[in-house]
Amino acid sequence: MITVTPFGTAPDGSEVSCFTLDDGHIAVRVMNFGATVLGIDAPDAAGTMADVVLGYDTLDGYAALNPSCYGATIAPSANRIGGAKLTIDGTEWKLLANEGENNLHTDLEHALHKRVWSAEVDEAANTVRMSATLAHGELGLPGERTFTAEFSLTPAGAFRIAYTCTSDRRTFVNMTNHTYFNLAGHDAGSVRDQVVSINASQIVELGHDSVSTGKLLDVEGTPFDFRSAKALGADIDADDEQIRIAHGYDHCFCIDNFWPCGHLRHALHAVDPVSGRALDIAITAPGAHLYTGNFVGDTHAKADATYEVNGGFAFEPEYYPNTPNIPSFPQCYCGPGFPFESVIEYRFSTI
Repeated sequence: MITVTPFGTAPDGSEVSCFTLDDGHIAVRVMNFGATVLGIDAPDAAGTMADVVLGYDTLDGYAALNPSCYGATIAPSANRIGGAKLTIDGTEWKLLANEGENNLHTDLEHALHKRVWSAEVDEAANTVRMSATLAHGELGLPGERTFTAEFSLTPAGAFRIAYTCTSDRRTFVNMTNHTYFNLAGHDAGSVRDQVVSINASQIVELGHDSVSTGKLLDVEGTPFDFRSAKALGADIDADDEQIRIAHGYDHCFCIDNFWPCGHLRHALHAVDPVSGRALDIAITAPGAHLYTGNFVGDTHAKADATYEVNGGFAFEPEYYPNTPNIPSFPQCYCGPGFPFESVIEYRFSTI
């Protein structure tokens, strides 16, 4: 079942709607400003529902603030690009240098997470389809581009996001979703005690500017080894150079068994030991960025909550950061006849 309710007026005067998908087990709220996940209500072990997604109650929070990009679809370029530039077919393209000399998330004020997408409801498929377009050269990249985001609750009970981009010429695309989770409830405080396992044998090394160096590091014997479940806080303060650079976890994990053909594979399992809520995430992208909210700090957020450092964790499926400048990484160019595609599935359960 899908219900549609008003969610305010965007700065450009467009009306924004909230779409609620409900299958009787979980309820997911998304809006067409930024193709954003607003909230997910999931039961704990006793059957008590709670919203496990950080965010705001009103559109103003997302349109005027939202430096943490709560719930947002990040496109066309997620994460960091070194030097805020890349080369496509011999032509250099320059992005906004919005983090020193580098680029982060395309443009934090004008990228697609700050725009109104068109939306349509497919009640039979329990799906909301959203789309947005960019002109050739807009936001620093080539191509007349159409981006789509499909949000659905599958018959098997998963919340599924399917991203695509088509372009009339070769371009760079690396879409992701930036939802933050706290399985105890969005306003429950630190997630350091929540237990996580990640199917990754390597991470992408960061330089001192937090841009990928091009080197992959084995997780064996490091704070980044989540192949066996452990609390997020177990090693978050470890004496480790990568931890110091990011002030915690802010790293792309190379999820094992990547296939370029879009094979959906299990990436993360997370559990809140107190509530008994569990989350499993499956992805098609080569990597996923674990961010433990190291710089989160919001007052008067959703339900007047105060979010502090480590108040939620994001797990952002993506191609490796700085990919176009590192030829050895899996690449994510798209163009006529070969669209960009990425699928994420979230499954909520209890222990």
